[in-house]
Amino acid sequence: MSDSATLLAPLLDDPQVWRQYSRPVGSVREDHPDWESQVVVQGMHCAACAFTIEDALRSVPGVRSVMVNAATHRAKVTWSESEVKPSVWMQAIERAGYQVLPAQDHGLREQRLQETRRLLWRFLVAAFCMMQVMMYASPAYVTEPGDISANTLQLLRWASWVLTLPVVLFSCLPFWRNAWRDLAQRRLSMDTPVALGMALTFAVSSAGTFDPQGPLGQEVYFDSLTMFVFFLLGGRWLEWRLRDQTAGALEALMNRLPESVERQSEAGWERVSLHRLRTGDVVRVRAGESFPGDGLVIKGQTLVEEAMLTGESRPCSRGPKDSVMAGSHNLSAAVEVQLEHVGSETRYAQLVQLMEQASGSKPRMALWVDRMAFRLAEGTSSRRILGGRPQQQRRLLSRVGLCGSRSPRGVGDSSSMCQSVG
Repeated sequence: MSDSATLLAPLLDDPQVWRQYSRPVGSVREDHPDWESQVVVQGMHCAACAFTIEDALRSVPGVRSVMVNAATHRAKVTWSESEVKPSVWMQAIERAGYQVLPAQDHGLREQRLQETRRLLWRFLVAAFCMMQVMMYASPAYVTEPGDISANTLQLLRWASWVLTLPVVLFSCLPFWRNAWRDLAQRRLSMDTPVALGMALTFAVSSAGTFDPQGPLGQEVYFDSLTMFVFFLLGGRWLEWRLRDQTAGALEALMNRLPESVERQSEAGWERVSLHRLRTGDVVRVRAGESFPGDGLVIKGQTLVEEAMLTGESRPCSRGPKDSVMAGSHNLSAAVEVQLEHVGSETRYAQLVQLMEQASGSKPRMALWVDRMAFRLAEGTSSRRILGGRPQQQRRLLSRVGLCGSRSPRGVGDSSSMCQSVG
């Protein structure tokens, strides 16, 4: 399957395009300055994913520095214009198994809502099946041996097995995909021990259900498996909700500028894209549109909403020779504005830059927790797979099936959730 970055390379490498989500680092008067780009990475679920993406980007010649935030799913990439093109380091991210989009892509919100809905459906299916499985497992916990006939216990096991299938095949699908991606890339993430624990738990329990007299027929763990998936998806959904609120506020700010605007030319008024505007251009902003840059009103009278920058909730009256700011909304009438600052020189761009820096940074303690969780995942998985003797096979399978579920993923998810709340 072709990478989207490869197919869109001519567009991504257009300076007028990547400058919309990048800013120069150092002097803008240099022939080939370094650029700092903000992108959104899709498919991340833990700190190990962030480390994988950082390693993939650092291996690209021309990439100066990388900072990936697992909580906000954003990456800050500093790269040299003279050594590498944006499509090249984006392809490195996609080869690692993830999707990347510019931070100012207008389709991010819709994609985020769709992913949140899918996650909610998986969580609800796991919740319903977990409650039913627990109902069938409760008699075995509260009764004495011999109170329930063997045929009745076997019937309850079969009912639990049937109700666990939707959880394994539908609710656990993201974990299977991530684990398969990790195996294909020959790496380990915190979803790997989770998928290992789920697979072995279901295999051991299924063997006990199909052959109750066999070596694994003493116990089944369908209730533990469904409950674990329920709590794991519940925590992930809460994290998504918190991240959606944070990302939604940032995207609402970043997408306030119009995609196109009417500019005065010798032939009259023509609609041009935002990145073609230059200082000194005269633009016409109609009611309901946002101002594309900082400038002075030269014709017309209107009301402007500037709450984003000034905090003033009341609309401000603006007429000839009054200044307007990029990102503010024109509320009442069309006006003509002569632009004084465009692009990264506007106060709006400076505000967006500060918010991007805040969303992309991570506390030192969060970085330490993420790295420790990743190392713990590596050591835990290897010991659980390689440890044990052949004569302890039954104990090993049962222990891996249950203890594999208690993976270090909870540590990484907890740090990401705390960072999102903070």
